[in-house]
Amino acid sequence: MKRIPLLALALTLLLAWSTPLPVGAASKYKACSLLTAAELGAALGAKVDRSVERDIVIDEGPYKGETMSSCDWVIGGATHVSLSVIRQVLSGEQRAAGLAKLRQALEDLKKQGWTVESANIAGAACSTARPPASESSALPLVGCFMESKGFAFSVYVVTRATVTPQQVKALADKAAARLP
Repeated sequence: MKRIPLLALALTLLLAWSTPLPVGAASKYKACSLLTAAELGAALGAKVDRSVERDIVIDEGPYKGETMSSCDWVIGGATHVSLSVIRQVLSGEQRAAGLAKLRQALEDLKKQGWTVESANIAGAACSTARPPASESSALPLVGCFMESKGFAFSVYVVTRATVTPQQVKALADKAAARLP
């Protein structure tokens, strides 16, 4: 299960390397405050077991020097939800190149036997990725990538339960409403 969240995080920000801040550092964008346990529980039908918040300072690429805040929740013992947020600093050309890399990463998953479906949802780039039967330990992933209030962010859910892109987009909309 760890491989998929890390892949989604990489897809979200299109980053090769990052450096975590020291433990105990305050989170810049307070990602865990962007969704409540009650909202997550209602959307996914289980209680939030735990959450972890962290900041990552980007050390290369167009986001070099920027801080990405993220929150990871474990829900019902088997579902992983992650939200990542970073100030949007890309130019239109850089944004287009980043989206092209995201599309290429999804194509690469398809080449590995994954089923990838994009959802046509206004205001977000959402996709569902399901592993091939040969990867029995991998879990399906539903994620949405958005921009709002000068921020780029993602919400993704890794679970065996049925989760739709519309459910993930609804969570992303709630998070967007709380962005500073």
